[in-house]
Formats: sequence, C-alpha cells, structure tokens
Amino acid sequence: MTQQEHLPHHSSERQQEHLPHHSSERQLEHSTESSTGHKSQPELESIPSKPPLNLIRGILTAYAVGDAMGMPTEFMTRAEISSRFGLVDRLLEPSQSKNHPNLPKASITDDTEQVCTLLEEYSEKDSIDPYITAKRLLRWMRDSNAIEKGYIGPSSRLALEAIERGESPEEAGKKGTTCGGVMRSPAAVLFATARQRPLANCVRACLIPTHNTQLAMEPAMAYGYALHAAICGKDIEGILSEAKKGAEAAQAAPDSQVYPQCGASVVARLLHFKELASSFSSPDEVLDFIYYVYGTTLASVDVATAAMCIFLSAKDDVWLSIRMGTSVGGDTDTIAALAGALSAAYALSHGQSLNIPKAIVSEVLENNKLDFDRLAERLYL
Repeated sequence: MTQQEHLPHHSSERQQEHLPHHSSERQLEHSTESSTGHKSQPELESIPSKPPLNLIRGILTAYAVGDAMGMPTEFMTRAEISSRFGLVDRLLEPSQSKNHPNLPKASITDDTEQVCTLLEEYSEKDSIDPYITAKRLLRWMRDSNAIEKGYIGPSSRLALEAIERGESPEEAGKKGTTCGGVMRSPAAVLFATARQRPLANCVRACLIPTHNTQLAMEPAMAYGYALHAAICGKDIEGILSEAKKGAEAAQAAPDSQVYPQCGASVVARLLHFKELASSFSSPDEVLDFIYYVYGTTLASVDVATAAMCIFLSAKDDVWLSIRMGTSVGGDTDTIAALAGALSAAYALSHGQSLNIPKAIVSEVLENNKLDFDRLAERLYL
C-alpha cells in the first residue's frame, strides 16, 4: 500500500504541509500560548549554561544504541529474555524478534527516528509548539512508512490520523496514554537546554498533539526534568528532586488543557524503589522486581518508571543501563533508550565517558546513517 493510498486526504505536497483549520499565524501563536504557557506552574529554578557538544552527542548515541539493542526483545516476557539470552550483551538478530523480524540488524525504530526528526525541526524553526510538533510527526509518519513497518505507537497513530481529519492537536491528544510521549521527550529536553528555553513548556509542546493526558504528561515531565538535571550535573538526590518537580508541573496544568485521568504516580514508584534498592544483589533481581511489581507495558508510567529505576540501579554505567533495559521485558526498546540516555547524561556531566562497546556504537550509527555530530551542532546554530 502506498502512502497516498493510506492517507487519501492529502493529495498535494502543499496540503501535506498544513494542518487543517489552522492556517493563520495568529491562530497558531494563540493556540501555542494557550497550550504551553502557564506562569503559575513549577519550573526549574534556573536555566543553566549550554552543555558541551560531546554531552549532546553522547546522550543521542546512548539513546540510539538502547533503541537498537531493545528492538529484537521488544514485547518478549522477562522470563523469555532471561532464559534465552541472559542479560543481553550484544545486538541480537531481528529474526529472533516477535515484533520486528524483517528489520535489518542494529536497526533503530520510531523512538530514535522521532527524537531526531523533531530535533531537526525545532532547531530549524528555533521554536517549539504543538503545531510544529504535529506537522513534523505527520511528515515523518508518511515519509518513513511507519504504519507499514508496524512501529508507530497506538496513541500516536490515532492522534495523527485525527489531526489529518481536521482535529486540533490539543483535542487529538486527549486519548493518548501510552509511552510515545515520554519516548520523544529527550528532543524537547535537548532543545530546551541548548536553546535556553523553559523546560516545562517545551516538554508539553512535544507531547500535546498525541499525548495530552495526565497519564502520559506526568511521567514524561518527570523523566524530562530528571534528564535535564542529569545534564546539569546534579547528583542522584538532585535528579530525583527534579523528577518530582516535573511531575508537579504536569499536575498543575489546568484540566482544560491536559485531560485529567486517574493512574499510578511515577514519583511514588521511584521513591519506593529507592528505599528497596540496597536489598537487590544483582541486575537480574532489579529487573525481576521492575517487571513483576511495576510492569513494563506500553503505559507511559510503566516505561518511565522502568527506565528511571534502571538508571537508579546502573547510575553512570551506561552499557549496563542499556543491557538492563534490553533485558527487562515488555517495551524494551523505549526503556533501554530512555535509561541509556539518562545514564549517559549523568556519566558525561560527571566527567565519565560512555562505556558502550565501540563496535556496537559504530554498527548502530553506520547501519542507520546517523550523524549526531551534525545534529548536535545544529542545536547551537
């Protein structure tokens, strides 16, 4: 099936580049302000100096490697991964995958693709709002054949198709509770940090078109603030404190702008895990606990919890963080990507280096034609 057959309402390039019913600049600016500007919400105390380029590159590299490592094990059970592969320490053959048997070895998925395409867009526009996010994601969905490949998430697909039918990004995102929002939140965090923009507004603008719900926004804000704190060189306690601030910022959004829903708290889970952390004697014990007690489903709160708990366990050991994310079961590509990025930010901001095997880094970057030097530099233009 061709893209145009699947998306019949956009026969021309010009039509594809515009969101329905929002044609004027005034409407766009008004919608952006109402979607992302809440002066009363908690915000980080200060905007730090720009991080060095090697830190940005390192975070993106760890994210991509985590995505590629976790791709073959995605939606396997914890027991299946443990019995077949142990604590995964290599790039597995996609033929062993349940979800992606036809992808080439070392392939990234929608996780890295969305982060990269949004970073490109935000850097080029020097701006971030729900309409910029929606338009670029629509283009990515068409150009990458994401639906045909089977790796666009359910919330993102439903919302983007609704936007194509004419719904506003704010309305389209009011059903999204899965992890596609937290998955791409690093794009917003890196843009906010490099371009000195308010973090909460950037993360919200990145999520609203597809995940405009409390169940998605709170975990994404908690993770986004944690990643930002790690980039800024905070210690573990400081990172947890900022994660709490992020969750509070999400909770403070008016119901009219973030659809309220009941659900578990990622911060409560993190504090619970921190109390128990010393009782675990091995990475496998940590992973068993995360999988069987918290869960590793597609739910945003599960994915954010798993990624941050793995980080609390692995800390600055980036390779261990990625291996644990790959081995935990469930949504392993996203968990490994998010955990790896957080450990990379923490390690590099504290003077450590990435300890991912160079051969694996080279294989992932080369097979997917990823140029993180160029992407990092664009953030600073």
